[in-house]
Formats: sequence, structure tokens, C-alpha cells
Amino acid sequence: MNQDKKDTCPRCGASFHCGIAGPGPCACTQVKLDTRPLRAMMSLYPSCLCPDCLRAIAAGAPVEAPARG
Repeated sequence: MNQDKKDTCPRCGASFHCGIAGPGPCACTQVKLDTRPLRAMMSLYPSCLCPDCLRAIAAGAPVEAPARG
């Protein structure tokens, strides 16, 4: 995997680096999510979410994307 590749969060549109194939831990392995939001994320989004969205959802924010204005 190209370490310089930037991904786009499908929930908020932010650019981020998905570290799943990188040398360090990926954000998704560092955030504890309950089963219900995790399943909802998997059904709503085609790819990984950024660390900020993962932390927000873990803290109780809705899984659905916030309204963009």
C-alpha cells in the first residue's frame, strides 16, 4: 500500500490516512465501538471512516453523516 495515499472519509468528507496496512496501528483499532454502531457503519459506508468520526461515534454521535451546509 502506498503510505502517501490519502483516503476520504465517507461520513464527513475529510482527508485522512488509513493506516491498516501501515507500520503503526490504524485509528480503527484504537477506538472501541459497540456492536450496534459498528454494524450501522458497515452497512452505511463503503470504506473506512476518519479518526475524528470514529471518536465521535464512539462518544455517542449518530452514525449517519452530519448535515453539511
